[in-house]
Amino acid sequence: MPESLPTAAAPQQQRRLARGSVGLSVSTVFSLASTAPAYSLAVTVGLLAALVGDAAPLLLAVSAIPVVLVVLCFGELNAAEPDCGTCYAWTTKPFGRRVGFLTGWVVIAACVLVMTNLMQAAAIYGYTVVGLEGLADSRLAQAGAGIVLLVVMAALAARGITLAARTQVVLFAVEALLLVAFAVRAALATPLPAPLSPTTGTTIADLSTSSVVAGFLVAVFLYWGWDSSFAVNEESADPAGTPVRAALIAMGVLVVLYAGFAWAVTAYAGVDRLVAVGEGDVLAEFATSLMGSTGGTVLAGAVLVSALASAQTTILPSARAMFSMSRRGDLPSTLSRVTGLGSPARATWVFTGLAAGAYAVLVCTSEAVLADSVAATALLVSAYYALTCAAVPFYFGRRGSAERPVRRRVVPLAAVGTFGAALVLSVRDSSTTSLVAAALVLGTGLAYPSLTRHSQQRQDR
Repeated sequence: MPESLPTAAAPQQQRRLARGSVGLSVSTVFSLASTAPAYSLAVTVGLLAALVGDAAPLLLAVSAIPVVLVVLCFGELNAAEPDCGTCYAWTTKPFGRRVGFLTGWVVIAACVLVMTNLMQAAAIYGYTVVGLEGLADSRLAQAGAGIVLLVVMAALAARGITLAARTQVVLFAVEALLLVAFAVRAALATPLPAPLSPTTGTTIADLSTSSVVAGFLVAVFLYWGWDSSFAVNEESADPAGTPVRAALIAMGVLVVLYAGFAWAVTAYAGVDRLVAVGEGDVLAEFATSLMGSTGGTVLAGAVLVSALASAQTTILPSARAMFSMSRRGDLPSTLSRVTGLGSPARATWVFTGLAAGAYAVLVCTSEAVLADSVAATALLVSAYYALTCAAVPFYFGRRGSAERPVRRRVVPLAAVGTFGAALVLSVRDSSTTSLVAAALVLGTGLAYPSLTRHSQQRQDR
């Protein structure tokens, strides 16, 4: 059983999610939509080209290997304890409540950070789709529209997992269709002529350790979201088995989609043009030449849909993490309440408030919201991946690990080594803003249990 369950918990009927509501196909869509493929590819392919040149498709394919190792680690832990708190619950048992709380805190903080660039993207592309490009450049307008869209997606999520599932299936189908159409057109089109003033493109032979590590972290950001299937494990038809199968299917689809898209766009545009795009929008840059005059609006709609779908599937696991932490007594008990539809609506709205506040601050003060939030998010994700994988052999103990040595010893060790090394190397090259953001998250997560415990002790006196 999980460690240190609260003795005075809310009534069980108030703490039950909607059991048996999510099948394999919907769980897979949750994992796919959470990664925001159209948005993620649009804003990172140029960045990857600048970091690793024409090796971007290969890097995206190879980077999936350590992520799959993490999926397998999650699968082992979930089979033993299908808790919607996932990393928080799984690290609490072997490492104690303080480490477990810190892990859950990092997961929630990473979701808050990624919501900032998702909402900024949704606001910018929303204005573009309706022809208000002037407002798309206004920080204040971005803040207003982003928060409105965030509230809409939160309202859908708060209504229950069934409505959220139906919304995701529709949104992801539209996004995937447009993204594949763009990639196919790029693969079949005649490559653009070389620029008149070409730069020296990076090749595999030119890659440095720092560029590979930076590219790997970008790839981690691209793949992150597959774990949404685990966050709805308690609502799955098969809580122990469905999440890992859905995540593995999603990873297979994403590897083909990401590497194929990067190859097609690189073959069509060339490394020099992609480097020139940088952190800009690759889809918008080549929409007209590949899909005609209406292509820009259509693809802007694809990115808008992608950002909205990912926002909703980021709200779902974050609210469930808070729900689980509340249910175990590590967050206020009010967050463990659910509606008649089995939705942790209160936790959903609390997370939405945190995300809206962080977004409003960052979008109005930071000149590099995307770059800073991506870097900080990748650092936090790598940290909780490594910590959760490290928990596997300790969770099962010496005897349990000996029964499945590959899955419970070898795979976790390989995953921890990869993400641990990436963390150490990336800290050296990260921006001050991203490091400060990560440090604030870790510091607050370490301090919160002590502060709340002291506050409770004073109340008891």
